[in-house]
Amino acid sequence: PPTIRKEGASNFEFLSRHTVEAAGKKLLAPVQFVGFWSAIALPFGYLPLLYSGPVSDSADALALLFVLNLVAMVVGHGYKRD
Repeated sequence: PPTIRKEGASNFEFLSRHTVEAAGKKLLAPVQFVGFWSAIALPFGYLPLLYSGPVSDSADALALLFVLNLVAMVVGHGYKRD
């Protein structure tokens, strides 16, 4: 998207902001990639835990897996949205 420059902004400020934004997007892409594919893969971990029945350890693991899946969905939400 086009960037609007402030009237008093120097070329250095404009280039610095553009460089930081571009670097941020490049760093964010792998994080979103991992989040997206983790959100797809993590639910397969539910099956063995659900199959084992209501055991205290598996209930804790299931809760942890569920929270990790939610975090992965939030992190990976913007993946390939260009």
